[in-house]
Amino acid sequence: MDTEENGFFIVQTGQVPSKTCVLDEFSVENNSSPLIGCGVECNKRQYCIGMDLITDGTNLCRLLSGFGSIIPSISAINQCTRYQKSNGNRKGRDFYCSRTLMNGATVSTICHQDTYLWTIIQRRLDGSVNFKQNWVQYRIGFGTRDSEFWLGNENIHLLTNEGYTHLRIELMDHDCVWKYAEYSSFYTEGDGTQYRLHVSGYSGDAGDSFLYHNNMYFSTFDNDNDKNSGYNCALGRLGGWWYNTCHKSNLNGEYSNTDYSNGINWYAWKGFYYSMKEVRMMIRKP
Repeated sequence: MDTEENGFFIVQTGQVPSKTCVLDEFSVENNSSPLIGCGVECNKRQYCIGMDLITDGTNLCRLLSGFGSIIPSISAINQCTRYQKSNGNRKGRDFYCSRTLMNGATVSTICHQDTYLWTIIQRRLDGSVNFKQNWVQYRIGFGTRDSEFWLGNENIHLLTNEGYTHLRIELMDHDCVWKYAEYSSFYTEGDGTQYRLHVSGYSGDAGDSFLYHNNMYFSTFDNDNDKNSGYNCALGRLGGWWYNTCHKSNLNGEYSNTDYSNGINWYAWKGFYYSMKEVRMMIRKP
């Protein structure tokens, strides 16, 4: 039994947005500059504070509300994704990046630049990627940086052991409200100890639903390391995570699942019956 407690955004690959945030959408493919055409329309709308320009074969302008704003530089236009927003006075932009790990391998991911440079290790936005994966897939990573992904437990372990030990979790509900939780200390052990989690130092406005998982081992449906005797939390809660008995956060749960504690849950904000619309985890050096 569970005891779980006036700027522009650009996307390159037809990512599915949060429809509650969409003011309007229309084609701008006949415009000499789709970006300018889309931006002009946004500037006309009182409640438009950002946009997606979908360029996967068509130039679809999607006007947004509920997001912060930033004007991307010309050099960033071809690499920005939509995940640019503000929290208070904080603004930033996302872009493709890579990190060289201690073992010499290079990992491609998404970075976020605002006051700090963040490396994104997880992203959920539309349910296009199945997060009910086995141990090997969670170890090496899966998904695509053009949509949803998990960077991989081994990569996360190597990055945190290189000093990327400050964690920020950003969550958005279905009304386009963003909240966040930051942890000043975050690192994971290696494969030999099932990527055991160490996390502390909460701050933010989402409430702390991650400390409950401190000192827990990572679990998948085929490698049960949780503390719930007789019950496989990863199998029952439909994702891979540092399950306790079972969780207070389930950020790799099943997208849009509102059954009890099976979705993308953050208990301190929305409880166990609410699955977040969008979420991402990112790390940086202190």
